[in-house]
Amino acid sequence: MASNFTAHNIRLDDGSLTKPEQPWQMEHVPLLRFTKQFLRMLFPDGFAGKRVVDLGCLEGGYTVELARAGFDALGIEVRQSNFENCQRVKAGTNLPNLTFACDDVHNLAKYGVFDVIFCCGLLYHLDEPRKFVDLMAQVCRRVVIIDTHVAETRRNGKFRLSWVTENEGWAGRWYPEGNSDRWRYEAKWSAWSNRKSFWPMKRDLMQGLQQAGFTMVLECPIFDPDRELAHRVTIVGVKD
Repeated sequence: MASNFTAHNIRLDDGSLTKPEQPWQMEHVPLLRFTKQFLRMLFPDGFAGKRVVDLGCLEGGYTVELARAGFDALGIEVRQSNFENCQRVKAGTNLPNLTFACDDVHNLAKYGVFDVIFCCGLLYHLDEPRKFVDLMAQVCRRVVIIDTHVAETRRNGKFRLSWVTENEGWAGRWYPEGNSDRWRYEAKWSAWSNRKSFWPMKRDLMQGLQQAGFTMVLECPIFDPDRELAHRVTIVGVKD
């Protein structure tokens, strides 16, 4: 396979890799390993019949591995170029429980209710993250897993952010995404419809999840020095 994948090195059924120049494969990613282990504890009877949605799934790496674990897995990706790679992954794996949709994640509700919502690398690309947390809560039966950058009182050493301000009642910092239609289609890792995104403070995000109906909210540390430098966290919200 000619590799035009930008992030996800996925092992296909024939043994080929989608990004073979990359030294690691999706199945070895610490966030994925944590996710599967945590969900095994939450669903001790197994994943059969359980639905998971991977929001802003990029090239489908997490989606396919969750399908391999036994979930009915849906990946939603808005950019056509990324979605085409998702389709290549679907064609290269014999997984009837794996589905991809080319759509804006703000249309999430039309896909029904999910046992698990996996939101990795997306929330910090939104300009109304609190509204989106409420949307996820509305369609989530049991657990949401959010992996995201957050704002802190100290300056971020890796990204150029605004001064601390307030948006939707949350404290945080603004991040500039881009300012052209060409950027919208070619910047595969960026926001889709908004020119700047709001990174909330971690405490506001966690309180927002509680207010949205998740009775247990916790931070799950995943060791990686680069994550600490970039103020990236993994937050889990669980419903009773």
